[in-house]
Amino acid sequence: MPNSLTVIAAVRSGEEAALREVLRAIGNDIKGKTLAASPRPHIDFTRSRAIHFARFALLDDPRRRPHGARLLFSSNYDGPLESHLAELIEITSDMDAIWGRCEAYSGMSAFPAFIRAHAQEAEAFYIAFRDETVAGIRAASEIRRHVQALAETAPAPALAGTLRQSGNAHARPFSAAAIAELARQLVSGVERVIRALPIVADFVRAVSRSGFKNVFRGTLRIITTLDRYPIFRSINRITGNRMPARKSPHSSVELDNCAPWVPLAPGDEIPAGGTPPTFREDVITQNQLTLVTAVDPQHVDRVKAVLAAIDSYAKRLASPGSLIGVATIHFVRWLLIDQDRRLILLSDYDNSWENYIDEFAEMILSGLDAIWETSFGYPPDGARDLPAFKRFLRAHQVPSEVFFSAYPDATTLNVGNDLELAQRIAAGTRQPVKNPASHA
Repeated sequence: MPNSLTVIAAVRSGEEAALREVLRAIGNDIKGKTLAASPRPHIDFTRSRAIHFARFALLDDPRRRPHGARLLFSSNYDGPLESHLAELIEITSDMDAIWGRCEAYSGMSAFPAFIRAHAQEAEAFYIAFRDETVAGIRAASEIRRHVQALAETAPAPALAGTLRQSGNAHARPFSAAAIAELARQLVSGVERVIRALPIVADFVRAVSRSGFKNVFRGTLRIITTLDRYPIFRSINRITGNRMPARKSPHSSVELDNCAPWVPLAPGDEIPAGGTPPTFREDVITQNQLTLVTAVDPQHVDRVKAVLAAIDSYAKRLASPGSLIGVATIHFVRWLLIDQDRRLILLSDYDNSWENYIDEFAEMILSGLDAIWETSFGYPPDGARDLPAFKRFLRAHQVPSEVFFSAYPDATTLNVGNDLELAQRIAAGTRQPVKNPASHA
């Protein structure tokens, strides 16, 4: 299962601009194509064997406003943390140019200890494909490309024969391969049941941490608009759980979207300092979202309960490639930092920002409200007021200076189809294979 790492370290006073310049140069040339002509510090992410996604961003430092900054590094990776850190050292040409600008960093030899001291634990973490490594996803993609090439050049009977030969399939309906596939499906079903069992322990842990009232109300808040699932529909009917009436038929968003961003309510914080930054988006098939909001201290236990429920569902019940019907997320996690004063969202997703937010609002509207209505500045009518909700997100979004993806041309749908094709070929089943030429 992939792991996550989130590091937040204070930047030395006066080093903020220089660090941003170094990171931006790396982000603008993630593959290092211009290094020969213009030598500079670089992280050769393309050499990584274990990193799925990674990013660097600069966050505000509440201790040293208005000019203080903190370095955020986020990654999703395979294997143990020690191997991940060793690989980061291996692929970074100049560690001091980045990490040397952070307080408490004392050199490359102490890098692992520095990272552990500044690592933040996630409150909720969703992985689209929990059992897949970077190598496995890339290998499945290669198989699909090979089959696609065959489909374009070989007659259909020859392709079918090649697939059977690749999987050692037989024409008999009860071949060893077919039996093996049935056994695999049975084992998969048993594994899903086993994976769901710890939900009881998750519930007990959440209650002991946040209280039964917060866990109960938080869970109901999440599932309010999830009536498309019979179990949630039944719970909503039994408990009378429904969305509250809208406070206004009109949007609360400001008409002038070009105006500087200002706090939306007392206690709200605008991480970009009021000036809308330029976001690095739509460069590849995937995008990233880094969001920082200020949490109302009165609702900390409630947001912890909500995130605990999301984390439990993501780990125990979510189907591969889908989080309550949202099928565009590769990884997403939420963290509470600064003694629970601020909430961070880190998401790696497919396609445009607009499409991503629209899909979230359509599929998990009440879940969005459950998470962010505990933050200052959230719209009075929540995500139902979609223009105001998008304004809230943009106002609290932090640009990533560096963003890396190990498979930049693959959506979650692509990855799922590639893995399914690879499994069927490996199992040698006679089940029909989706037309690989339709891979988009």
